[in-house]
Amino acid sequence: MLKLYLDCDGVILDTITRSYAVLKEMKIESEEEITRFYTNLDWDDLILSSGEIAGATNKIKKLTEKFDVEILTHVTSENEIISKKKYFAEKLPGINIIFVPKPIKKTDVVEAKGAILVDDYSLNLDDWLLKGGIPVKFSDSGKKSTYITITDLLDLLTIDFANIAKEKIRVKL
Repeated sequence: MLKLYLDCDGVILDTITRSYAVLKEMKIESEEEITRFYTNLDWDDLILSSGEIAGATNKIKKLTEKFDVEILTHVTSENEIISKKKYFAEKLPGINIIFVPKPIKKTDVVEAKGAILVDDYSLNLDDWLLKGGIPVKFSDSGKKSTYITITDLLDLLTIDFANIAKEKIRVKL
C-alpha cells in the first residue's frame, strides 16, 4: 500500500484562511509578531471556527482503503499539538499524526522517497520532490501548479500513482 502524507492546515482544516483573516484584522505583519500570534493562539477555537475543507475527514476514511495515510503537519506550539491531537483522535481515530516543528523540513522527519505528500505549500512540495517523493498540490481554488494539482482529496483515487512512481525510477536511470 502506497504511503500518503496529508498536510493539515490548508488541506484538511481551513485554519490558514481563518488565521490569515485574523492577522489582517489585527494588522500583524512582522515575522516576530506572527510567530507570537501562532504560539499564543487558542487552537481549539481556531479549529472549530475554521472547520474542515469540504468534509475532509470523511474523505480521508475512504482514502485509507487505498493508501497508508498519515497526517504530516507543521506546528508552532504545544497548544497546537494538543488541539490537533484531540481533534483527530475524535474524527480520525487510528490515523497517525506526525508533528513537525515549524523550522524543520517535513523530509527531515519522514522518508519522502516513493511516498506521496499532499500539501498546499509549494516549498514543502519542492523539497519533497528533491528527496524522491511524489508531490501533489492541494488547491481548493483550482489554481494550477507545476505539480499534480487536486481540488478535492478524493481526486487522489483517480491518479495512477504506480505509473508515476515507475516513470520517476525510469527517468533517474
